[in-house]
Amino acid sequence: MVKKMNKKEFIKALQEKTNYSEDKCIIINDVLENNSFVGKKNSDKIINDLMINSFTEEEAHNIYNIAKEIIFKELKNKLKHPFKSQN
Repeated sequence: MVKKMNKKEFIKALQEKTNYSEDKCIIINDVLENNSFVGKKNSDKIINDLMINSFTEEEAHNIYNIAKEIIFKELKNKLKHPFKSQN
């Protein structure tokens, strides 16, 4: 069964992968929600927004890559199992 990822589960996945607090992961999620995820200009904007929110440049790049991995993994699962239950 493929489970649909919601905002709460995304934040939890960020916490597990980054070892940041829930508060920091909520900030990361807010930055990601306010920006489109596709495109070079958008990745630069996301990284800059993360740096404005007190992350270093290295942390911002790492966060971006982790978030991209989580999101694309979820999209891949959705494409592989489009008709499975979303419970």
